[in-house]
Amino acid sequence: MKRILVIDDEESVVGAMKEVLDGLGFSTTISTDAVEGEQNAISEEYDLLLVDLKMPGKNGAEVTRSVLERKPELPVLVITGHPHDPLAAEALSAGARSLIGKPFEIGKIMDFLRD
Repeated sequence: MKRILVIDDEESVVGAMKEVLDGLGFSTTISTDAVEGEQNAISEEYDLLLVDLKMPGKNGAEVTRSVLERKPELPVLVITGHPHDPLAAEALSAGARSLIGKPFEIGKIMDFLRD
């Protein structure tokens, strides 16, 4: 079973993503705290990290950079309702594989989990 970590400060978003992804047969862990989620991504094994772009404390670009410095093989997708925000480009430069629109695009997430 593939393991997914979702980091987003909006409880309704992580709750909905967990429900959908678990329903599709994935093991989904959620975090509403960027720093806690980052540490979890580094200390545990996941097949995919979904991280929100704009969060208090640390933004998604910072989390992406930090996690990929330690786990460069981990696919990271950045969730955002603002794809043209300069932070989105920063997250992609940090190694994120793609941007996922909010409300989240389950089809795009599934594409990364198929292999």
